[in-house]
Amino acid sequence: FSDRTALMMTRTSLAGMAACALLLGACAAKPSTQTPVLVQTPPRVVVVMDPQLTELLAYQSALRLMTPSELVKAQLDLAKADHAPSNTIRRAMLQASVRGAGDLARAQALLEPLLTATGKDAQLLAPLVQLLSGQYAELRRQDESIDKLNAQLRDAQRRNDLLNEKLEALKNIERSLSVRPAAGAPK
Repeated sequence: FSDRTALMMTRTSLAGMAACALLLGACAAKPSTQTPVLVQTPPRVVVVMDPQLTELLAYQSALRLMTPSELVKAQLDLAKADHAPSNTIRRAMLQASVRGAGDLARAQALLEPLLTATGKDAQLLAPLVQLLSGQYAELRRQDESIDKLNAQLRDAQRRNDLLNEKLEALKNIERSLSVRPAAGAPK
């Protein structure tokens, strides 16, 4: 290389490095032009417990601890009460707690009119009524499934017993055949 070529290459290299430095410097010094992103936060939910609803939930908890005789007494007491939505819900809860034949269906039937009621109390208690009605429907499906499985179990046990009887009868036949002397055997 000649001195002149080396000088040109040095100038070109210096010019290239300067250009790169300027470009990099421009990128670092340039203010951000990103558009701000709006982040939506979920609305705050403030739950204000209604005293009537709190009392009904406490009643449901108390029903679980009652003995059968206390449940009968509670039924008699509720029979005297008026037909306000909260008392109807109590009747349904009590009916479902007894858990006799058809009690869950009766509890659901008690709640059905409240699902379509338009009164202030009924509107306030509608979510609880929907929850209870759904629970009672699910419990009914489970009870029906249990009854069906129990019937299948009884049938299987009955078949098992019949097969065991046949097996025992075959064993008895086999024993009686081995006890007899063979035909043509010397005496």
